[in-house]
Amino acid sequence: MKVLFSSDLHGEIHLYQQLLDLALASSSEIIAIGGDFLPSYPPSKRYEDMIPNQKIFIHQFLLPFFDKLVQTTSVTSILTIPGNWDLGYGYLHEKPVGKIVDLDRKIIQLKNGYELIGYPFVPPTPFRPKEFEKMDDPESPWPPQNYPSYIKNPDHEGEISPVDPYLFLRQRNTIRDDLDRLIRPLHFSKCTYMMHSPPFGTALDLIQGKKYTGCRAIKAFIEKCQPLLTLHGHIHEAPEISGKYLDRIGKTLCINPGQFSLSGKDSQRLHAVTFEMEDIEKTLKHTCFE
Repeated sequence: MKVLFSSDLHGEIHLYQQLLDLALASSSEIIAIGGDFLPSYPPSKRYEDMIPNQKIFIHQFLLPFFDKLVQTTSVTSILTIPGNWDLGYGYLHEKPVGKIVDLDRKIIQLKNGYELIGYPFVPPTPFRPKEFEKMDDPESPWPPQNYPSYIKNPDHEGEISPVDPYLFLRQRNTIRDDLDRLIRPLHFSKCTYMMHSPPFGTALDLIQGKKYTGCRAIKAFIEKCQPLLTLHGHIHEAPEISGKYLDRIGKTLCINPGQFSLSGKDSQRLHAVTFEMEDIEKTLKHTCFE
């Protein structure tokens, strides 16, 4: 079964067009999108307009685009999880839509016996949206936080509420807690996890200055459970800095295709991978890396 995975498109129309072209060229059956696929900043540059702008994007572009994708390609399912900027994610799944599957902390069993599980949360970032951030574990360090930060307003749809990031994040369960309770597959050896954050201390979470910014709890989870494959995004520049878009944690193959080159090279090209689920390493291809 051919899978196409990408992440961090951030509402860029030209990247979506390349996603369609790649689905056609690769005869992919599954498209997996690993978060941060909605526009991050509205035209007004006001955080208060983020969710309404993402709602417009979903209804005016994304849903028709996904419909075209399944009508014109061999794609049978589009699997999504939110990223830390996708505060309007719920609008994509407010009504059941054909072959678009919400994989947020859910599991899907494929016809070939393989399974996929999604997990969206990332450790605290210096960015203001906090809806999909949680403490990694109680001992992990944080970057400096910005005031105010924002979450979805629970009482007014489409609005955001300011929060003290330190108080808000300390009131939530940690990512480690979540992963302890996350739904389990039948067999880890035939399971792929799509997680927005990459694991800590790998080729997949490096930022400028060669600093690691991934998730320690996700790394510990992979070390313990040893799934077949993990798919990540979030740290756009990691493959360019490390020179690698894949790494290994024990027997688990971990992939972050990256997005938006720092140097400007390939900045307009979609960063994505395709592979056959039954023979990942022999069939794995990246759109920009050899």
